[in-house]
Amino acid sequence: MNAARAFAAAALLACLTGLPNRAVAVDRRLGANAAKPVVDGAPWAAASVARLGADVDALLDGAPVLRGAHVGLLALDTRTGAVLYARNADDAFAPASTLKLLTGSVALADLGPAFRFRTQALIDPAVTGLTVRAGGDPLLSAADVGELARSVRRAGIAALPLGVRIDPTAFEAAPYPPGWVWDDFPYDYAPVLSAAIVEENVVHLSVAPGAAAGAPVVVSGAPAPFEHFPPPPDGCPATPAVAVSVSAVTAQRGAAGTLDLQRSGGCIVVSGSLPLGGAPQPLDAAVPDPVWYLREIARSALDRAGVGVPPSEPGNGTGGSPPAARVIWEHAGEPLSDLLADLWWPSDNLIAEMLLKAVGGAQDAGPASEANGLRAERAWLARIGVDPAGLTLADGSGLSTYDRLTPRALAAVLQADWNGPYRTAVLDDLPLAGVRGTLRDSLRGSLAQGRTFAKSGSMNHVRGLAGYLATLHHGALTFAWTVDDWMGSDDELDALRARVLSRFIGD
Repeated sequence: MNAARAFAAAALLACLTGLPNRAVAVDRRLGANAAKPVVDGAPWAAASVARLGADVDALLDGAPVLRGAHVGLLALDTRTGAVLYARNADDAFAPASTLKLLTGSVALADLGPAFRFRTQALIDPAVTGLTVRAGGDPLLSAADVGELARSVRRAGIAALPLGVRIDPTAFEAAPYPPGWVWDDFPYDYAPVLSAAIVEENVVHLSVAPGAAAGAPVVVSGAPAPFEHFPPPPDGCPATPAVAVSVSAVTAQRGAAGTLDLQRSGGCIVVSGSLPLGGAPQPLDAAVPDPVWYLREIARSALDRAGVGVPPSEPGNGTGGSPPAARVIWEHAGEPLSDLLADLWWPSDNLIAEMLLKAVGGAQDAGPASEANGLRAERAWLARIGVDPAGLTLADGSGLSTYDRLTPRALAAVLQADWNGPYRTAVLDDLPLAGVRGTLRDSLRGSLAQGRTFAKSGSMNHVRGLAGYLATLHHGALTFAWTVDDWMGSDDELDALRARVLSRFIGD
């Protein structure tokens, strides 16, 4: 991904077209009544499989959208595991976000569907200071922190002279996995990783045009206390604080908007332009220091709840709770069986990385770290018959440029989920073509609409799709389809996917 500059533009476009802010659970009603793939169906006859292979070969070989691309596709009879179609099934491809299938599946296997991230607040014995013990909950919100503050006040505490500390030691302190690209770091899809999380570690900016063409745009924010931003220090020195520098200007009325984000030293830079008279546009920016961000949101919430706290101090206010501190508040996140939908539907990188670390922390081999999580993933792959030596795993989300998987490995993950105890949960939590998640607008008007339960993956020059098909006559079909070195049109690729998958479904 030049590092995902095109992906960055897509993420920015999603933000500017009014999709919901993050730290909000998905609407589980979408597709709840969809007919899922089933075990029952007519066996695949050898002659039918031969015709299917010839037809799919013709569709792929004659597709201009794949010119020059490296294509891998494996289709299996889900019931028996028999190969129905294979093309470059053992070649290594950049998986992009299809890697989240592995992350979620290992989390289900190792943590169980009832697993929840937990955040606690502890008060010291003298009732003078509060410690927030961060637990890596990727969906912890400012509203949740507000409830923390109200719980403190309801406990009769009116002042905390020693203030608020954040304890982020539940997870390793590694801000980015190997292979993440610095171009991505201003954006909400590549936040700094930490056990300390609130609002997915992004600040929600609102950018409005100025009063005249050529005037600076006007930037406000949320949550509290980040409604307004003072001018940043000269030179934007490194700082844990959220500092916003505005270089974006107001363009002529009717001009195209070109808003973008950069990082410059310690500043979040809002650049580009917004047309005169245009509506304010939302823009989510990753914050530089999640520990500081959580502390400031907690301080602001306590102040609004009527709990006196001292002024903000330099640094990010880290530290463990003192001996004999007692828990005054606890927040349990969603159960994993629901959190997987929040992971897979919008393809949330932060959830993936937190789950990978949580898996690592469940291994009794050290901290909740990326390395331990990857070790657990390789062990799980070996248990389902995949040789991890033929793969490269560098993170949990697929954002790393180092990741490599084969279509056969992806299909094996899906087969293990199908044959395991959590099949229904997996089907409920996958995007559904034409209905929900990243496939909401895909494969429409074809047999594949409403019958494709799958995870997509997109990076510069990479497009992947892997999941299950509900065929008309043969029951469930498992497929993994990855395209590397690709330079084509997304609309044309979607149309080709619809034709190929419909051929499988309608046989």
